[in-house]
Amino acid sequence: MRDLPTPEQILEELADKTAAHMDRKAVVAFDGALAEMTRYHRFLLALNASQARDGTVFSFAEVAGGSWNKPHQDWTGQYRRLFERAADQIPNETHYIRSLAHIPSRLLPGSNDPSLTTDVTNGILDLGPMMMHRLEAWVTKRTVLDTPEGQSAKPRLSLAGSDARAFESILPGLVGAWESILERAPRLYNWGERGETDEAKRWEAFRRSWPFLWQHLTNTAYCLAITVWNEDEIAASLFREALVRWPETFQYVLDRDADLPSRRYLFPDVMQMDWPAASGHAASFAHENMQPLTTDQVFSNMIRGAHDDVILLTAGLLLFWTMNEKQTSNIGGQTAWALLKRESGCEHRNQSVGDSVRLQSLFLDFLRIEMSGDKNTDESYAVDLDKLVESLDRMTERRVVPGRIYTPSTLHGRDGILMPLAAVLAAVTPENGDDSVSRHITEIAEKDEVLPGRDRSLRRIIRALKSVQSILEEPSPDLEGGVSVLKPELATRKAIDRLRTIVEDAIISIETKRRERLQERPVDPAKLERIRSAVEAALLNEAAEVPFFRDVRIEQAPHNADADPSEITFLKIDKAQMVDPIMESSISNFDDWFIRETQQKAGRDAWDAFKRRPRMQTVVSASVEEDAFWKQIAGHIEQVGPDPILVISQSAEGHALRSQLDQGADNFPDLRIERRPRDDAGGSYIVTVEGVDVFGADFPAGVGWLFSGQMLQQIRYAELGTSGRYVDIAFELKDEEKVDLRFGFRHQFVWNDRPIFEIKGQDA
Repeated sequence: MRDLPTPEQILEELADKTAAHMDRKAVVAFDGALAEMTRYHRFLLALNASQARDGTVFSFAEVAGGSWNKPHQDWTGQYRRLFERAADQIPNETHYIRSLAHIPSRLLPGSNDPSLTTDVTNGILDLGPMMMHRLEAWVTKRTVLDTPEGQSAKPRLSLAGSDARAFESILPGLVGAWESILERAPRLYNWGERGETDEAKRWEAFRRSWPFLWQHLTNTAYCLAITVWNEDEIAASLFREALVRWPETFQYVLDRDADLPSRRYLFPDVMQMDWPAASGHAASFAHENMQPLTTDQVFSNMIRGAHDDVILLTAGLLLFWTMNEKQTSNIGGQTAWALLKRESGCEHRNQSVGDSVRLQSLFLDFLRIEMSGDKNTDESYAVDLDKLVESLDRMTERRVVPGRIYTPSTLHGRDGILMPLAAVLAAVTPENGDDSVSRHITEIAEKDEVLPGRDRSLRRIIRALKSVQSILEEPSPDLEGGVSVLKPELATRKAIDRLRTIVEDAIISIETKRRERLQERPVDPAKLERIRSAVEAALLNEAAEVPFFRDVRIEQAPHNADADPSEITFLKIDKAQMVDPIMESSISNFDDWFIRETQQKAGRDAWDAFKRRPRMQTVVSASVEEDAFWKQIAGHIEQVGPDPILVISQSAEGHALRSQLDQGADNFPDLRIERRPRDDAGGSYIVTVEGVDVFGADFPAGVGWLFSGQMLQQIRYAELGTSGRYVDIAFELKDEEKVDLRFGFRHQFVWNDRPIFEIKGQDA
């Protein structure tokens, strides 16, 4: 029986049919074939759409099974060759590429279609960059050296006459088709009309739409990067305009009247909250006497901030290409500055930055990005920004031989464009004053409670500013060249020096305020109790950290004044770790350190108590590495009982015994030698001889103790007064930034009455 065709095969045949009509220049037939292909594609998307029991949207098209790609990725991949074929037809017929530019809009679900998952929707939106890659590949194939009249050829690529006219004629339509996709968002996610929808429901609609909007925004930046990388000034101008105007496409349906004074602290992380939490979070960024915020105001301000982030990072990357001479022209630098000036036409060519770009605005936008979150957390907005820079720069990767191991030459995040961003700031640094940067820095430092990460945000700002400071202290030719690209007439070194002074003052201002705040804040009682409870739980419930002894039982006992008191003090702990919120990078094993040291202190107490117990003296004539030694103490081994332990000098007998063992077991022909795993026996474990575990310790030469590992039977921790606690904690401020922590507890040791032998050599 013949196998039925798979959806991939059917869609491929429909793509072949569509491509064949292009080759025949049959426009009407092409439209019909393309419509049939997109209908079937939408049918597949709807057929695979489903919902989990909790209402979460799910798609079977995301299940790869045994394939390399997910099914929906294979389906969208069929349009790649149609884009290529249509690009080749541009000089003769532009209808094909114009029609294909609307494919994403055709594939998005209608009002009666089932909802698509974020992954599937993003795959549809990726058709835009896919088309631009193929379009710019066609441009590159048909470019020639530009030779201005009366001059020699310049290293600049341009399309020939008829090709250039055809290409210029289609670009507005292609960019318009891409922008029109964004207009679908309000209907696609059922935003409803402002004022007619419950705020909580409208916010949920905004939340559902945010992944779509972010993908479109970053793909717009990606399309711009494609055109700049291929040095296509015509397309770059249009996509730059699309990126600058991006929020205006749908802002008409939002309330744009409320510009939050601290909107730079509002990040897309707010979209993970429900409306009560989001409104409470955003309220801290509003004016004191402002009316309660609406969903539109919060969403609009959040989108504005995200748009600013993408503008700044995209500009920094494009300038990075120019500074690193990755292109033959300076289109990267020109486009970067046109972006920052929010230009929407082609008038940026051969112009430098004007007064429309202020240091204050760019400086605060730069600091905002540094406050965006933890780059080591998978779900943070900071990771999204790093991925944006990485994806934009990935197109510049050099060609490599498949299968070879190589180090990527592209950027992995926004840290790689720190120097271009420093060049941007230097280029707009005023000749006099600091454009009120110091005043804003003071406000940021004084109001850490409104920052997304509170003091953690300030630490990130300081870290970023210090990185910029190091770049400015010894300006490289690349940095000076980047500033010159932006403002050729500027005294580069003086501008860099002025910026360095501003950055240094900002660092000092923030660190001074942080130090004052640290001195004012008390040690957090909740943090003290958390540490105390963790130490107490470890002492009462975990295995005792007692050297040499085994199977020691831990018991709790009522208050007993006769129990031995014990105390351990940790000196000069950073107070910044002990306040709320924490004011330095958290130490991952901070609590574990106190637990481990306190357990070891209890173990040392047990060993000290053991050392005070009476011992039976015996003298032997042989050393531990000799067979005669073990024969002479054989009777004592039997007397000490189970798990016999011999502790000897680590540096004397222990060293000699190890040397003999390293030479091989033949040196002990009459003895039973075993080696236990060190992790099981203990760090100072040497060997097991005749069933006796031998350990090294800080003993004098010629002296050893023989005893049973079962001698310590119990450790009883006594309750401290009537508090119900078994561990107390206290602190003492040593200075304004350091604190001593002291733990106290009481315990008793229960021993059996087996003998302890102190074995001495004749010369000891």
